[in-house]
Amino acid sequence: MTTIEHARFGRLETGALHDPDVVWQGTAQLADGEVEVRLWAGPSSAPDAEELDALAARLTDLPALDTAARHALRAHLHEDRGFLDFHLDELDDSETVGRLVREAAGGEVGADAFVAAMRLSSVGLWLGGLSDEPPVVLDYTFEPDLGDQLLAVRATRDGAVASVDRES
Repeated sequence: MTTIEHARFGRLETGALHDPDVVWQGTAQLADGEVEVRLWAGPSSAPDAEELDALAARLTDLPALDTAARHALRAHLHEDRGFLDFHLDELDDSETVGRLVREAAGGEVGADAFVAAMRLSSVGLWLGGLSDEPPVVLDYTFEPDLGDQLLAVRATRDGAVASVDRES
């Protein structure tokens, strides 16, 4: 059994896993509230202190990572309005959509305003060996009670934004 003790994540046991699974669950703080965080591991995951420290640092620096992720979200939506337009069309009775449309004053709802209305719903941290994808995934939603689509911002261990992907 692979077991490691970490200051942020506590005692982690990854050796008995047959499939990827959550080995730690907690929260991280942002100005507008707490965000749910999950640390994922798999059968081939053998975390070391350096990897765990790097992932824990992303939680400590979550406000800065959120700022970088929102910058990437704005850039993504400036290039491809699909996610934005889908939500404006499908959720036209939403209070948030109504506010954004009123604030646009007859113009097009912009990516900046839309991203400002999005919420970071969760953070996934993926231990090495599970995927070739960057290990930090920030899931952003718009009106999560009314839809299941999100934009996932992937970041490296050092916090550099690598991609923005639409998921449902």
